[in-house]
Formats: sequence, C-alpha cells, structure tokens
Amino acid sequence: MIEATLTRLLSLACPRTYPVVAPQTAKAPFIVYTRVSTPRLRDFDGSTGMAMPTFRVDAYADDFDTARALASSIRVKVDGYRDKDVQEIALIGEQDMSDLVSTPGRTRIMMEFKIAHSEGVPE
Repeated sequence: MIEATLTRLLSLACPRTYPVVAPQTAKAPFIVYTRVSTPRLRDFDGSTGMAMPTFRVDAYADDFDTARALASSIRVKVDGYRDKDVQEIALIGEQDMSDLVSTPGRTRIMMEFKIAHSEGVPE
C-alpha cells in the first residue's frame, strides 16, 4: 500500500504522523495525511496497474515558524521521491492555513502531493 511508503517518509520529518485525523491528545507539531482522490490509469486493454492518487498532507504546529519549518522538512523528504514501485511523488500545492475551529491559534500548512505508483495489474 502506498500509505505505508508515505507514512515512512512523513515520519522522517515528524514521528507524530497520523492518517485522516490526529488523536485529540496529539501534541503539536504533528502531521495528518488524507487521500483526496485516486485516478487509475487505463489503456485500450484495461487497467495498467498504475495509480496517481493525490494526498493532502497537513503540518500542524502551535506557531507559524514551526509549522513552516515542518512543511519545509516534509517537502525535502517527500517531493521527488522514487523507488521500485513509486515512479514519483510531486508536490503540487502548498497553502498557509489556520486551525481556528478545533484549536484557536494553531497553524496549519496544507500541502498536496501527487503520487504516481504501481498497484499491479488485476487478473
């Protein structure tokens, strides 16, 4: 699963990395990632076994400078990554946000990554 690779890479930037939602007790800084979409590539014969999901990665911290530093660390460790199953991870968007609803004053940097990877061809 591509999530295992993404979790491993994100954990290099911050060990407190969570899929979908962070626990209420999570101490900042931390990372939350969510799959946004997953187009699967096809050709005239059907599935190619390649997928190109987009993941949103949110870097949370109690102040802007720490959130920005965490986002920079994520970018350095994740953007451009390749291995035998991952053709490329590309940063396609980044935005400064705030988290005024759940924790006033907490800063969030939202990043979006497109991941081209092999899922295998279904039989």
